[in-house]
Amino acid sequence: MPVEIAKRLRELQPDTLVLALRDDPETLRPYASRLVHMKTPNLGRGLREIKAFGAENVIMAGRIPKKIIYCLPLLFDRVTRSVLKKSLRDDHSLLGAIVEAFEAESIKVIPYWQILPEFIASSGKLSSRSPNTSEQKDIAYGQEILRVTLPCSFGQAVCVADGAVVAVEAMEGTDKMILRAGELAGRGVVVKMMREDQDMRYDLPTVGTITLENMKKAGLKCLAVESGKTLILEPEKFFALADKYHIAVWGL
Repeated sequence: MPVEIAKRLRELQPDTLVLALRDDPETLRPYASRLVHMKTPNLGRGLREIKAFGAENVIMAGRIPKKIIYCLPLLFDRVTRSVLKKSLRDDHSLLGAIVEAFEAESIKVIPYWQILPEFIASSGKLSSRSPNTSEQKDIAYGQEILRVTLPCSFGQAVCVADGAVVAVEAMEGTDKMILRAGELAGRGVVVKMMREDQDMRYDLPTVGTITLENMKKAGLKCLAVESGKTLILEPEKFFALADKYHIAVWGL
């Protein structure tokens, strides 16, 4: 996702700063006027770089493993520690605290989905195969479960097989949950939704070809995502792979 966003931003705005928190920052260099590689989350440096560049808007995209919060005293700079110490540890609160830090410096956080509108999932049948009757029942049950877990700030995705919950996503992320479900049941439906009060400027549920590859490994044959609230990365490749693996993709 960060690469797709950087590509589009380069088309829309040639003068772009990229703060890269990834192992392969050079992937983003062709799309940046200035590229800054930060090996660890460093909000203080990020704010300084943004101000020096003269940027007024920022987009937050990609994934930082949440487990690093347990290394907080060792990894983070003073500004990051100060911001995160004021926040609860759930995703909603953590991301909100980062956004507040940007806004306190008059830097506006803008939603990434607005520059990638064609990546937003629509409703109904999305792949060639529709969910069968059994899968439809599991999708409906998965929605019921997520309506309970999402307000608690965990469980953005769930795997259901034959009317039973096989796995619920926690800190490990959707991909590892899928693989765990494969080990436990070897079949089932993945349902992924968004917390109702989640800020749509950041952290939209996202799926891509890696999601499908992991579902193939795990023996899972159906994926249901929320329309209007889910990003599908590389949609052409995604749907071609879904058809190849006979995975039904449904927009809730």
